[in-house]
Amino acid sequence: MTDTERAGVDRDPAAASDHDAAADPAAACDPAPAFALAAAQKGLDEQPFSRLLRARLTAFGDGGATLELDIREELLQQYGFVHGGVLSYAADNTLTFAAATALGPAIVTGGFSIQYLRPARGRTLRARADVVHAGRRQAVCRCDLTVLDADGTERLCAVAQGTVLSLNGPTGDGPTGDGPAGSGPADGRPVDNGPAGDGPAGSGPAGNAPAGGG
Repeated sequence: MTDTERAGVDRDPAAASDHDAAADPAAACDPAPAFALAAAQKGLDEQPFSRLLRARLTAFGDGGATLELDIREELLQQYGFVHGGVLSYAADNTLTFAAATALGPAIVTGGFSIQYLRPARGRTLRARADVVHAGRRQAVCRCDLTVLDADGTERLCAVAQGTVLSLNGPTGDGPTGDGPAGSGPADGRPVDNGPAGDGPAGSGPAGNAPAGGG
């Protein structure tokens, strides 16, 4: 037996395992992304509307997120396209999850715009969002919405851009303050974007009288 062969026989199996893992980066893959995705999916599942749409997250981390849902008859409009409200939902949620990779989970959508490029027809709706810029209290994100056919062909059908706000800002300066933009709770629950009064929109931040009425 040669010295080379003997070295191979006498090599410590544990050391060999460490060497092989170092030689193959995939073998030493950090499991953290999988745990982050699982936590994000749990957060999505806590949204009753997301459960109704059967949405799922397929990627989360490194400044981006991907959400998918299967296209079915209940999600179509009268011409057989995916309803614009479904596309808006996918953009809104994916923009927010992308921002969560930079701002943390206690966030809320500040606003977004969406452009419909072509009718959404296919088997699966996919929304991919990435953080364009993030500060301490807000992030600007962009989202591409595509549809996948049964053969895997992917077509862009809409694009969106939005601003996501942190709920952990200073008191009186953002979503957790006492002003109109800070009327929501500070514990990470979604903020109700509708009027707080009992009257029609514009009837005042909290009371029943018209704005400025008392």
